[in-house]
Amino acid sequence: MRRLLAVLTIGTLALSGCSDNKGNPGPTQPQDPVALLAAAKKAVDEATSVHVVLDGRDIPPTAKALSKGDGVVTHAPAFTGSLTVSNKGSLIDAEAVSIGGKVYVKPAFLTNFVLFTPKQLADLGAPDPAIFIDPAKGIQSWLPTLKNPAIKGESRLGTVLVTEVTGTVTGAGLAGLFPKASATQEFPSTFKIDKDTKRLVAATIAGPFYAGATTTYDITLDKYGEQVTITKPPTS
Repeated sequence: MRRLLAVLTIGTLALSGCSDNKGNPGPTQPQDPVALLAAAKKAVDEATSVHVVLDGRDIPPTAKALSKGDGVVTHAPAFTGSLTVSNKGSLIDAEAVSIGGKVYVKPAFLTNFVLFTPKQLADLGAPDPAIFIDPAKGIQSWLPTLKNPAIKGESRLGTVLVTEVTGTVTGAGLAGLFPKASATQEFPSTFKIDKDTKRLVAATIAGPFYAGATTTYDITLDKYGEQVTITKPPTS
């Protein structure tokens, strides 16, 4: 009798264990933010092209600053699209093409593209837009250097389910895209990564990009890997 009870008890425990494993798999393992950021950087590094949109908010009226950007970037490196610069409160819209290490710009008040030097761009607070996805200087270069990365949670970005990772980026790390960012300051940031593809789809970075204000840049990335041909534009 005792032996029978022992067998029944063991069998019950075994069945209970199987039921728990199948019906209640238990809590999922927490995501590693460092690994997730590394995967997101890899996705940008390996994409043949990415559509990037950048939008600045609370830019001080005394600043010369990159206000907006919208275009397709490749690892050639090359860029085609538009840039908007805030020149002490006045917005200047321009078409822009970067190819072969040279940046050609056509402001709205000109009929032809003109060549801009790196110094001219930096004076306006703008980078060579071809480095938007440069592995060492571009948007994704901030991901592995993010300080105190943490998973904030999940949210919806349109139809995409994203994982949000928060942390801080140093001004020195931003210098490639934002030459006037204070190198010694830290910039609170949030990166949104597609839960399925592990692609970086959005970022928000705030801080002392320019003296006298806390400026915020919202960045979106989409259309990974679309075929695009970028050629030198005609110049005057």
